[in-house]
Amino acid sequence: MFGLKVARSWEAKYIERKPPYTRTLAVLMAPDTHGVKNLAINMVVVPPKGKSDVHSHPECEEYWIIVDGRGEMIIDGEKTPVEPGMIVYSPPNSSHQMVNTGYEPLKAYFLFAPPGPEKKLLEDIKKEE
Repeated sequence: MFGLKVARSWEAKYIERKPPYTRTLAVLMAPDTHGVKNLAINMVVVPPKGKSDVHSHPECEEYWIIVDGRGEMIIDGEKTPVEPGMIVYSPPNSSHQMVNTGYEPLKAYFLFAPPGPEKKLLEDIKKEE
């Protein structure tokens, strides 16, 4: 028996990042929340004309699954348009940024493999409780 693990995005605790990098973030499933071992699954909603900061994760790969909205991903300076149904990959140590270029929220799941960077997000969420 593997043990059933379920995460409901509508039950997750979210954090709102302030301008200039306005977005809403949540950790949906991770070692510290569900006892999974090999990845962390998170959600981001970027408002129209919003963006994330440029950052990198030296310890893991990151994947985004675009669910709603339109925008662009910038990875190591290379831009690619994104829309629902797309999956984008960012290797370890690559600088990356998500930009909402549309007029509706840009919603995506993002995964860390292996997990790790979500720990900071969980700490920030706990501080706001």
